Amino acid sequence: MINQGNVEKLFDLLDESASILFETLNTPYLEGLVKTCENILANSVDSGDQELDKRLLALINEVTDIDFNREEIRKAFQYACLKGYKHQNFANDMITPESIGIFFSYLVEKLYNLNDMLILDPLVGTGNLVTSVANNLNKNIEIIGIDINSAICNLAQALFGMLEYGDNVYCQDVNTFKNISADLIVTDFSGINNVEIFSIIKHANSLLKKDSFLISVIDNVFFADNRLKDFIFEVKDYWHFFGMIVLPKSLFKNNEKSIFIMQSVGENFVRPEKFLVTELPDLSSERDMIKVISQLNDWFKKIDFYRVRKNNE
Repeated sequence: MINQGNVEKLFDLLDESASILFETLNTPYLEGLVKTCENILANSVDSGDQELDKRLLALINEVTDIDFNREEIRKAFQYACLKGYKHQNFANDMITPESIGIFFSYLVEKLYNLNDMLILDPLVGTGNLVTSVANNLNKNIEIIGIDINSAICNLAQALFGMLEYGDNVYCQDVNTFKNISADLIVTDFSGINNVEIFSIIKHANSLLKKDSFLISVIDNVFFADNRLKDFIFEVKDYWHFFGMIVLPKSLFKNNEKSIFIMQSVGENFVRPEKFLVTELPDLSSERDMIKVISQLNDWFKKIDFYRVRKNNE
């Protein structure tokens, strides 16, 4: 259970430390955020300025006795990233709304029967989506993130470290990434041009175990692309278009988006007789959400498809 007070205390530490580093050393806020996470993990500070070190370490010591859970850490870090994006005049669309991660976790529970999972995010950004999914699954999770932007990779690595998910963040073009076999791929294609999305989806199949799933957030303009029909035909032997869940407009300011689900075609693949399609209501409407979740539960119960399980049992 999340203690909002703990979230606020950790955010205050991250924010104040990053702000001090900006004011004293002219370190950009987001770089200061990464450095602060490194200081927290090391429980020490070495800036080259003894007085500054004492000041920053005193901030860390204020929260050392608090046992933060992973979601409290992720939320505090997300809030600090959002402030950092504003501070440095960056667009904040690289941070996927946390409600999406929670819904992704619901879908994973419906599509998988695994206790141990390797999850890959090929466009990891700040790491908010993949860590949200991992945190909300009651499973033994290992996560890997890839991003071509080195500054963003540093943020993702800082979050991975704070959450004790290891150092599996790689700064490179995903289409050059090889030699892993993930159980699940999750990602956010927002703002990525369709030609690049086509390329990533094709390559992603080589990074995913057969019969497993790719779950993504995608701009709805993707489905209006006149090249989509040819793309579907091109990948039909190894990708199945499993489902589409339209997201509420209230979640995004500019673009309408959906959750797009694809399944890798393997020897256990079962083609569902119906495409999974629905539209989520405004997330503030509890009654409408319960109704849609009930409909989704009914679809998963009645429609025959291959649910991923250990050793294909």
